[in-house]
Amino acid sequence: MLTRREFSTLSIVAFGATFSPVLAAFDGPSPVAQARAAEDDTLRSEFLLDLALDTQPATSVGFPGGDRLIVGISGGTFQGPKLQGTMAGVGGDWIVRRPDGSSVLDVRAVLLTDDGQKIYATWRGIAYTAEGGGLSARILPMFETGSTKYLWLNNVVSVGVYRQGTGKVAYRVYRIL
Repeated sequence: MLTRREFSTLSIVAFGATFSPVLAAFDGPSPVAQARAAEDDTLRSEFLLDLALDTQPATSVGFPGGDRLIVGISGGTFQGPKLQGTMAGVGGDWIVRRPDGSSVLDVRAVLLTDDGQKIYATWRGIAYTAEGGGLSARILPMFETGSTKYLWLNNVVSVGVYRQGTGKVAYRVYRIL
């Protein structure tokens, strides 16, 4: 017969032997898993395309607390390693000018590839006057298409950076990997 003390000691030893591997998993990831996680959370990108838009004069529509500018897209081009073409001339930017001087961009457009495929593009972004007086803008384009050749675009997350000095509204767009 076991005493209470002997039974207690035996129970603790049995518990430790049974659950040590399980508890070790909760101590945190292994050094290899930590290195892999550090590599996986590094933001990587690749050039997707250059985008240049021809725009129409803005129409201003005021509302309480701000101003909305509607800018039509009348044409333009896009070019990258995997696709190129023109803007279909359908679309525009519904800009909200905020009291702090920045603007929220809201663009919808149709891209027409050189091989005749249509891609619907939308993006939101922020534009503001940077130090030194230049315009700074960043956009987050998303794409939709039914074209089998360009179906991969439906899963692309991208970021565009405004390019000054082109004479057009222009962005260099990067695919986030």
